[in-house]
Amino acid sequence: MKKLFCIFGLSIFYLECSSGGENIVPVVESPPPFSAILSIPVNGSVCVEGQSSSSTMADVDFAWTLSKDTDFYEIIVTNLLNLTNISKTVKGDKTTISLSKGIPYSWQIISKSDKVKQTASSALWKFYLAGDGISTYAPFPATATSPTPGSSITAIAGKVNLAWIGSDPDSKILSYEIFIDMDVNKVYNHNMTPLKSSNPNLLVNVSSGMTYYWSIKTSDGAQSSFSVVYSFRVN
Repeated sequence: MKKLFCIFGLSIFYLECSSGGENIVPVVESPPPFSAILSIPVNGSVCVEGQSSSSTMADVDFAWTLSKDTDFYEIIVTNLLNLTNISKTVKGDKTTISLSKGIPYSWQIISKSDKVKQTASSALWKFYLAGDGISTYAPFPATATSPTPGSSITAIAGKVNLAWIGSDPDSKILSYEIFIDMDVNKVYNHNMTPLKSSNPNLLVNVSSGMTYYWSIKTSDGAQSSFSVVYSFRVN
């Protein structure tokens, strides 16, 4: 009985010591950043002038609202004619970037945090930077939405639906011509008879196991623009 009592007593002593020995500190995860709201240049605006620095270049002001749980921002400005990007890291809610005149651009803000890897993207806005002597502007180059550029997809009954976004700074009615082929050079040089559409989508015939290239010509009745060449593969 004495042995049992001693063992039982030691067990109680051990439990009491263990329960009060360590304080567990809860881990508090930092929240991800919120998306910024764009301000200027306004989406779809034309004749954005900026501060002219030469006959071909102008300094353009960009501004947005500060977003919650964000330490810094990355602004991405894209030349819509050749899809080249200018990227810049900014601590505040505005910056100035030198751009070529007479070119359509898109811009977007990526909110970032020093504490987490997650980021948040703003809306994507477009604008035309005014060019010397330019009074009217061609439509913005169309942007493909489906198939996702560079993706592999499965055709349905031997057909694939092409879809894109087109817009015009002068708010004119748009029409489209689609250049699509397995030969990228034909598409790049528009060396073929295009398929026509009055809507921003088109159902086309395709063959399995092949890679297709396509480009979109957007017209407003007076002027036109070409998108870059996109590609997709059919499973």
